[in-house]
Amino acid sequence: MRPIAKTIYYKAFRLGLRMRLWVADRLDKPGVDVPIPPAILRFRVTESISIREFLQIGAGCASLIREHLGQMGVDFADAQRVLDFGCGCGRAIRWFLASGETAEFHGVDVDAQAIDWCKKYLRPGRFFTTPISPPLPYPAEHFDAIYCLSVFTHLSESMQDDWLAELQRILRPGGVLLLTVYGAAATEVLNEEDRTLPRKVGFVHKRSGKLKGLVPDWYQTSFHSRQYILARLSKGFSEQEYHAVPDGMQDVIVARK
Repeated sequence: MRPIAKTIYYKAFRLGLRMRLWVADRLDKPGVDVPIPPAILRFRVTESISIREFLQIGAGCASLIREHLGQMGVDFADAQRVLDFGCGCGRAIRWFLASGETAEFHGVDVDAQAIDWCKKYLRPGRFFTTPISPPLPYPAEHFDAIYCLSVFTHLSESMQDDWLAELQRILRPGGVLLLTVYGAAATEVLNEEDRTLPRKVGFVHKRSGKLKGLVPDWYQTSFHSRQYILARLSKGFSEQEYHAVPDGMQDVIVARK
């Protein structure tokens, strides 16, 4: 697609999306007796305005978190504090809060609108708006477990290194970090030349004009090779496991401090 045509297409896409968001907030019927965040907040975490997809994907994410943390010995029945880093409008954390877990669940995000919504509707969770750079408002060694889904898939290299160091700081010794990175299936959206870059150079940060104005300028799309992200984690974590998700867009990594 030529540059001028691409610019016109992107502008038309953003305008059409804003219209769909406006209509969804006025006409969509949740069909469930649970609080549902506004369409723009749902879109920011799933790139979909579907209420059904938001709930379905969130439940799947919660199940994945529980499974992989459990394999590393983390039981929410025994944990004191758990952090959802990049919680958005509570796609995953809502399921833990609703299940009556005894652990104290915290959620942080740079999206102030999403955090305000979580504070109002997702109790007894504890939510904080954070700056785009560390630190977080927690003392050292505060959490038993931290999970972050679809966060490092969007950060620049310097931002991811800063945040990995900060998450390591607030995780107790023996605590576990779970994060996701784009898997092999996700690289299919790249052109043929770019598709080989993650494997060759380890890390690729791609900018998109399509969502300009809908997400922050620094919040783009990042691809990691397996060797690259494990080497980054080895600086602060003694044990790491990489789980490639068959036919999945994102792979799961768990690391113990």
